[in-house]
Amino acid sequence: MDDFGALVETHQQRIYRVLLGMVGDADAAETLTQECFLKAYQHRAAFRGEGSVVAWLLKIAINLARDHGRSRLQDFWRKLIAGHRDVADVAETMPDPRASPERELLVREELAAVWSAVEMLSRQQRAVFVLRFVEEMTLEQIAEVTSLKTGTVKMHLFRALGAIRRRLKEDGKYERSP
Repeated sequence: MDDFGALVETHQQRIYRVLLGMVGDADAAETLTQECFLKAYQHRAAFRGEGSVVAWLLKIAINLARDHGRSRLQDFWRKLIAGHRDVADVAETMPDPRASPERELLVREELAAVWSAVEMLSRQQRAVFVLRFVEEMTLEQIAEVTSLKTGTVKMHLFRALGAIRRRLKEDGKYERSP
């Protein structure tokens, strides 16, 4: 951790993606990302190297997202502007240059439906979902980051997927093949 600038440059986008997935607001995710690295810098001497630096940063980020979600003022604003999630930011991180405009629209609608369902998850389920499917972390890595047992991570992931499928099915966006 001698070159903190390089640490920020290496991990900033990943931390931002996790926070965006957890809080659902690009501005808040950006602010929390900065706060995450500020906390990491302030407490860099406390990092004992027992786990990876990435896991340590993700723990800080998840705790910040939880604290952010607890804010009553934030809850008020979230209810006031419900449904105005900036899905385009997430969708544009994975463009397909061969996709037709119609296909792009369908993908954006599907992505919006999934993120809408993700917003309905508990904070813990949302964290596990984002770490697994946005950050593509293993269950063991997620367990380390969230300080949960691997079995508990599996349970949260199973419940999150079930809740998302139910929500998408209710909205007519998900049909399971026989």
